[in-house]
Amino acid sequence: MKRPELVVVGAVGLCLPMVPGILDGAVGTVTALTRFLMALLACWIAGAVLSRVLTRYNEESRRAEIMKAIEAAQRSAGDAAAPDTEHRSDQPGNAAI
Repeated sequence: MKRPELVVVGAVGLCLPMVPGILDGAVGTVTALTRFLMALLACWIAGAVLSRVLTRYNEESRRAEIMKAIEAAQRSAGDAAAPDTEHRSDQPGNAAI
């Protein structure tokens, strides 16, 4: 997990609706702590899945960009290495003198 602070913020955000119940005494301390830990676990799992998906797409994007750069370099190297066919004497209209 690259950003664990976001996981904690997400868990706190999920538990915010429970605060009035805690302050009124309607929700017990153990119940509130259990709910917070469950929210923390759920946010951690969601964050890990999201992180993996974003990492995978980023890697694929970089790989595609590198492949395009390699292909462009190969094309430009191939164009530079190709013989100049405009001035060859074996083509019609370009007779040797």
